[in-house]
Amino acid sequence: MGYQIVTGLNIMTDIKKSPYFRQNLGFSNTVDTDQGRVFRETDGFQYFYNTKYKTNIFGQGNIGNIMFYTDHYIIKDEVALYKDKDEYIFPYDRSVIKERGINFFLGSLLKKLAEEEGQRVKDIANEAVRREEDKCKADSEKIFENPGSVNFDDLQEYLKKQRENRYKTDSK
Repeated sequence: MGYQIVTGLNIMTDIKKSPYFRQNLGFSNTVDTDQGRVFRETDGFQYFYNTKYKTNIFGQGNIGNIMFYTDHYIIKDEVALYKDKDEYIFPYDRSVIKERGINFFLGSLLKKLAEEEGQRVKDIANEAVRREEDKCKADSEKIFENPGSVNFDDLQEYLKKQRENRYKTDSK
């Protein structure tokens, strides 16, 4: 499982100053076939990025399992970090680079990624619980409002209210 970072050319020049950065220009984005020039699918991330944003990115190199790409259309001071095709966008802070160095900044990005990923997992779990609770709420009025969407719990709720009403009228 690797990480991919996509950023503009100005920020990439700062990243290349890391002593751990290894330049690797990757493959050509397209390849000649019988049908003409088609996009190469061997680099899955480049293919994913191209289909999502309709722009080419260019491989620059790596630090460990973090692959770096340049998108010449990114002009903001932002860094897009991808993990398993999930996108996380972080601001690029030049003051941190001057004080602590590029390696510290990249490490802080990975730390922020772990925190945001944990928060996303919690949000997804909470959303699933909320949806399950909404499903479990039986609505006896659904029988009259929308009979096609009645489920077993709605029917049980309707029968329960019918019994309660019958016992109330019988006891009077």
